[in-house]
Amino acid sequence: ELEEAPPDGPSIQQLQSFQQDSATAKARGVPILVLFCSFWCEHCDVLEQQVLKPMMLNAKYRERILLKKLEVHSDPTITGFDGRQYRSDEIGEMYNVDLYTTMVFFDANGREVSQRIVGMTLVEQVVDKLDSAIDEAVQALN
Repeated sequence: ELEEAPPDGPSIQQLQSFQQDSATAKARGVPILVLFCSFWCEHCDVLEQQVLKPMMLNAKYRERILLKKLEVHSDPTITGFDGRQYRSDEIGEMYNVDLYTTMVFFDANGREVSQRIVGMTLVEQVVDKLDSAIDEAVQALN
């Protein structure tokens, strides 16, 4: 069950380094969930405020994934899994993300480990899809 996140509740950390996050994910034994979004995308904001932030209030989710946000076309350079620097739009192209919102699950080696979630319809449907995708990603690591 998701509760409304308080305005000063958890924030979703910006993705800065896949390499650093992969080390964290590997140590914790969890997948990395990246929200590819854009600053102008209203659906991205709704998803973040009504689904992802409330989700991260729940230890059940915090313990199972490492959640990061990548604002394509606005974030500075990102360190890739290979240690090289990329512009945020290059990362989006690299992973064939051309629609916002897109959520992609990665293992510590940069492989996708669950079905990606593209677009957003009803919040409840997104929560159901997200639960299934998290289960699939966690199982793929075992």
